[in-house]
Amino acid sequence: MSTGSVWLRPARTPRSARGQAFTQDDLAAAGVALADRDGLAVVSMRRVAAELGITAMSLYWYVDTKDQLVELMVDRIFAGRPAPIGDDWRARLRSIGRDTLEIYQAHPWFVHALGHPGTLPGPGQLRHWNDHVVALTDPGITPRLTPADVTLAVGTVKNFVAGYALNPARGVLTPYAGHPGIDDYLRDTVVGHGLDGLRSVAGLRHQFVEDRFDGGLDVVLDGLEARMSGRAGSIR
Repeated sequence: MSTGSVWLRPARTPRSARGQAFTQDDLAAAGVALADRDGLAVVSMRRVAAELGITAMSLYWYVDTKDQLVELMVDRIFAGRPAPIGDDWRARLRSIGRDTLEIYQAHPWFVHALGHPGTLPGPGQLRHWNDHVVALTDPGITPRLTPADVTLAVGTVKNFVAGYALNPARGVLTPYAGHPGIDDYLRDTVVGHGLDGLRSVAGLRHQFVEDRFDGGLDVVLDGLEARMSGRAGSIR
């Protein structure tokens, strides 16, 4: 019977199949490779078993459901991430944002696999979180965040990155930038419909097509800095 989360499942000794004793991490690695190649939707017990060259029934020794398999995959990704770097909390938050974006770019399915009902963070994910807290409350940086502000700051940065990663267009007009008639169309439509707000940004077309990750992250960090510096005792 399934316990829900794979982390509440009783541990089992790896069972030999075709002369090889597979581990849960072997299953996770195969699932990650499959999802990276073909997408999360195609990941199944049968497909992962085929990747490993064993029967689907063999996988049930290690996991009860696909959701548990995905938990292992997510945790494997988290476990391989580096600790934040930088000389102050702002630089370390930027490091966290950049690292999170790298995860989503390398594993486009990952953002869709997080936080499903019934799942729990695994040891790799908890170590990942611990690295964030240690880095941002480090007495060696000035100022440093309080533990209470770490959750706000990291959560805000990660939410920004997730939204950015889910948006296929890096700028407002990116999907349309290559259309040969876009400039004439926009000018005629804006003028013809009296869209004075858009007329006011005429000449700033580049801002609507460029990759705005760094600028957006700066806005997020500026907001966090203003909020926390305005509260007594929120940064040390």
